[in-house]
Amino acid sequence: MTIETNEDTFTIIPLAERGKVTDEWLYNRLENLLPVLMIKHGVDSWITIGREYHEDPAAITLFPSSIDSSRRLTIFVFLRERNTNKIKRFVISSNKLFEPFYMCCTVRKGEEPFDVLRRIMDTYNPEKIAINYSSHFSFCDGLSHSFYQSLTSFLGNEHSANLISSETLALDWMQLRTDSELYSYKELAKITRNIVKQALSNDVIIPGITTTRDVVDWVRQKVLDLGIKTSFYPTVDIQRKDSSADRIEGVILHGDIVHLDFGIEYLGLCTDTQQLAYVLHPYEQDIPDGLKMALRVANHFEDIFSQTIRTGITGNELFEEVLKKAAKNEIQAMLYSHPIGYHCHGAGPIMGLYDKQEPIPIRGELPIQNNTCYALEFNIRSFIPEWNKDIPVYLEESVCFKDKMSYLTKRQTEFYVISSNPL
Repeated sequence: MTIETNEDTFTIIPLAERGKVTDEWLYNRLENLLPVLMIKHGVDSWITIGREYHEDPAAITLFPSSIDSSRRLTIFVFLRERNTNKIKRFVISSNKLFEPFYMCCTVRKGEEPFDVLRRIMDTYNPEKIAINYSSHFSFCDGLSHSFYQSLTSFLGNEHSANLISSETLALDWMQLRTDSELYSYKELAKITRNIVKQALSNDVIIPGITTTRDVVDWVRQKVLDLGIKTSFYPTVDIQRKDSSADRIEGVILHGDIVHLDFGIEYLGLCTDTQQLAYVLHPYEQDIPDGLKMALRVANHFEDIFSQTIRTGITGNELFEEVLKKAAKNEIQAMLYSHPIGYHCHGAGPIMGLYDKQEPIPIRGELPIQNNTCYALEFNIRSFIPEWNKDIPVYLEESVCFKDKMSYLTKRQTEFYVISSNPL
């Protein structure tokens, strides 16, 4: 499906083609990324257990396109050979659609899947066996209590003594993107931006009639009609000259700033963006200069972030350095950026939280790595002479980091303009 807008064109590929793309990505990740990560984190084996309707977050990332659930029970087993560092990939399942991604191990008559797992462990005798439990990261905490009991019972004391958390391995598996994934991420960002452009236009908004709820409903329906998903429930709110609140909802009027927070999920990856539009008064030909200046200040803050992010810096260090530099530039800002990937709020380092403008234990201590993606999310406050008050400017851009930060699509440097008279 090819969609044309006033400024750009994007293509939503058919389901069968999507499957080919994501299968190529998965095979490449298993062949080339996983061995590097298991060596990096000193893991000899990684076990991931999935159950139908109660999937492990890590297991979901391991399915080929033709398999959408664990059915009754699916166990993935990765083993690193000590002499060669080659990775053997097993799945305890009779479903041959798992091949050639994994070698299928069928449960024999009278056996349980955990009996097969025990045989594999006895054969290879790995020293460090990673399983998915974590006190801090939901992505790495998918092993249920009942399955942990079954696992330790079947493995026995000999192998159970070697169980460790998969936390560091699973975080890297989820946050690191291959080059082909990064390339396609630009298309995801383009699709997101084009939906935003239409949502924040007279195609959707008629001043004095359209409500913020109407725009949310339009966005959700548009995404559904395209055959994709939103990465979270979108929100639309208003900033208004004579309002005592920073953000309100209701009928969109002349002179309002319209703020949209929205993202999509497509090809298994998520975007997240916040964009702004201004509704012209009938007597206005252009956006007030004060709002233009406020957006330039916000762009300056983005530049500070871009110039500060680097390989190895932790999320907390980046948070503190960026806000310190912003203060020196007399920019009043809040920073609450986060990774994106398989999830909208993805695995990896966070840089502050909206309700906690301070270093964040554990999650903020992770380092920035190459081939990772983020939602550069923040706000700045700026005085608007025409409104005789200061207002927050909320922006969010999908970006990637590979030696330096790059925007996945052109960042917003001008307000979208909604005409006072769409006719």
